[in-house]
Parts: sequence; C-alpha cells; structure tokens
Amino acid sequence: MTKDIKKKRLHAAFIWACIFAVVLLVACLIRQMTRISILPVSYAVAIILLILIVFALGIFLQYRKKIVFKVIGIVLIIASFAVCAEGIYLYENSIKALKTIANQATETTTYGVYVLETSKISSVEDLKGKMVGISTDMSDEELPEAVASYEFNLKSYESQLALVKGLTGGECEGAILSTSYVSMIEDGETGENLETGLRLLEEINIEKAVEASSIITPENPFIVYISGKDTWGHISVTSRSDVNILAVVNPKTKHILLVSTPRDYYVPLSISNGVKDKLTHAGIYGTEVSEDTMEMLYGIKIDHYFKVNFSGFEGLINAMGGITVWSDYAFDVENIGHFSKGENHLNGLQALAFVRERHSFARGDVQRGENQMNVIQSVVQKMTSKSILMNYGGIMKECDGTFATDFTTEEIADLVAYQLSNPGEWNIEKMSVGGRGEHNHVYSLSKTAYVMVPNEEDIENAKERIEELMNE
Repeated sequence: MTKDIKKKRLHAAFIWACIFAVVLLVACLIRQMTRISILPVSYAVAIILLILIVFALGIFLQYRKKIVFKVIGIVLIIASFAVCAEGIYLYENSIKALKTIANQATETTTYGVYVLETSKISSVEDLKGKMVGISTDMSDEELPEAVASYEFNLKSYESQLALVKGLTGGECEGAILSTSYVSMIEDGETGENLETGLRLLEEINIEKAVEASSIITPENPFIVYISGKDTWGHISVTSRSDVNILAVVNPKTKHILLVSTPRDYYVPLSISNGVKDKLTHAGIYGTEVSEDTMEMLYGIKIDHYFKVNFSGFEGLINAMGGITVWSDYAFDVENIGHFSKGENHLNGLQALAFVRERHSFARGDVQRGENQMNVIQSVVQKMTSKSILMNYGGIMKECDGTFATDFTTEEIADLVAYQLSNPGEWNIEKMSVGGRGEHNHVYSLSKTAYVMVPNEEDIENAKERIEELMNE
C-alpha cells in the first residue's frame, strides 16, 4: 500500500469519525431541546443549522490543498463540537436548576420541644413521663403521631400563647411550639414580658403537601402571589410572610400590575373561621394559608406562588450582578449605608436592606411595600433581558434552596421562550392598599396587638384594576 493511499484512507477515516461525532452530539442536543422548551423553536432550529453549517464548512476545507485551509477547517470542526457540548451542558444545568425551584409539592413546618432557660432538663429523654404542653391551634395532623414516640405526659392548651404562659407559670415542664411562633416571642411581637427565655431541646419537622395550582400558558393572563419570608436558610421552612404582593401578568400586552398588601393588614385567615389576624401570621401556617387568605381578601383565583427568603433574595440579586432601583426618598440604614432619592445601584445585601426598611418613612409599612414593588420592577426588567434569560439556569442554580415556586418546569421554560420570541419592554404598574392603625385581638396570639384595618375603598380599587388587566 502506497503512502498516498494510506494517507487518503486515514483522512477519510478522520472525516467519517468527525461526522459520526457531530451527528451524535447534535442528536443529544436536539434531545435536550425537546425535553423542555428553554429556547423558542426558531432559536433552537437556528442554532442547530449554524452548527451544521460551520461543521460542513470545516469538512469542506479539509479537502482543500492549502494547509491554511485545512487548519481553519479543523478549527471550525472543533468549534462545532464545542458548541454542541456546551449546549448540552447548559441545557442539563438549566433543567436541573428548574427542577430545584419549580414543582414545590411539600413544605416543612418546624416545631420544637422547649423548656425554660433555667430548667435543669438537658434532653428530651429527661422529659419522658413528665408534663409537656401542646397547643390545639397547631393544625398539622401528623404532629401528635410524631410526638407520641417521646412518651410525654401531654397537657392541652387552647393556644400557643397560653402554652407559653403555662410553661413560665410552672404548669408544665416542657412545651411543643412552632419555631416560627417562638421567633415572634423573641421579636417581642406578643407584647409579653417573659420572666425567662426558652431553650430548644430538639426540633420536629413535619412535611405537608402543597396543593398544586392551575396550569397556565404564556398567552393568557395569570396571577402570582409573591411571598417574602422573614427567615434565612432553606425556603421550605414555614415562617411569617412579611412581603405579600400580587403580580397580575398579561404576557400578550406585556403588562404587569403589582399590588402590595401591608404585613399588618387585619384580615380573617382561611383557617381561622372568620377570626381576624395580621396577614403576616398566615405564613406560619404555610404558603397555602397565605395564598387562600389573599384570595379571600381580593376575591380572585391565584394561579401560582413565588416565595423567597432573605438568603434567596440576596443571592438572586447578586447572581444577576446587582440591580438599579428607584427610591422615592433619601434615607439611611445603619451598617448598610445611604440610599439617594432617585436611582441606586444595589448589590444583594443593599437591596435586602432597601426592601426591609420602614422606620425611615412617615407611611411606614406602606412605603416599604412601595420600595418592594420598585425592586420587583427592577428585577423583572433585568430578568426579561436576553442576556439574563439565556443564563437563567445558572442564576437559579446559584440560589438553590432559597426561593421556590409551584410553577412547573415546563411553564417556566415556556414563559422564557415566549419572552425570547416576543421581546420588548414590559409596562409595570404598581399600587398599594392602605388602612388605619389600631390595636385589636388577633387569632394567632389570642390577644390584642397592633394591626392595620383595611381601607375598603383601596381594596375595591385594587379588585377593579386586577379585573381590568386580566380582561385586556
């Protein structure tokens, strides 16, 4: 066999190996693209065609005599392989990231076995056979079964506040309390001057299903409940909801209406049989209760929820490279810095301080709600830009466990693909509802606390505006 024939055969083998490799990679990429519609069909087709054209040009140049053409051909072939591999990698990461935050079917309520700080009891074993209080207003059906294994001598109380008083008064030696409720005590929200603190012996985690909402399509209007949790750590743990915003979205008209409801709004909870409470306390009983309570207040059907806590909010803003937010007032936040009237470029920590501050404003919580909506507006504007949309999987991955939604992976991907196919600026409208402050009896504390009585005219105006946008 002559050297020329051998050389030609090796060259042919190389060409066929390249063809086989690119066919395999393109097939894998197409499979990933068909698993979930992260990109519009037109984008996906264009990418595949571009890869094949670059590869075909690379193969064509391999048959040219000049060495420079062959080198360029090799570069083009390698480039087509690299684009395929990178596309497969990005799709896989995006799908994993979507699955992490979407389809949230469970929520965790954390209870604790508590004793007084001064108690000599050091473990749950020391409480075996002793009097331990449990409240009848804790709604998880699985809790009594979980507690049974400890072999406590249980004493029932009508509320967690009564239970705390029973513990401090010596009626029982231990107490089973919601950790979210204890955080209210530590914040002084109950107004009770406890003679001594509480010490946690052990946590009891109860998982409960979150009922799936309706399925939406990008062409039709939908309503999202945005809940901001007052905690750090994993988002699945229930806690008070300090941010309660409705996002009414009309993708066809590119119109979003944000309606902010103050945390202290005095409303009946969906589980309280008409007894009123602060809206923020609904979050202690789970996202479903917050969502149902908002539906009752505004007479609407919420399609999905999106919840984020302090960790998730800060991480999301940082992952986006910060945001530029409008402030209606100049103010300072201790240990964070100064916010100017007008535009402010903020990182995650600064944005978190911006949305949490209320004492600097005459309108207090109402202005805080306005600031929260300003931040959401900035996030929406940045998230709907092509550069961010093309990397949303990476952004979500960086915020793993700190924000969640019951949107399905397919719904999120369809919305992103719809925005990429129909680019343009969104019109974001904002409104807040207000009321008057007073002290009144609240369900979760079984006592009087500061609340905001709703302004009925504000509620009616919000209802009308929501209906108008849904019917645009």
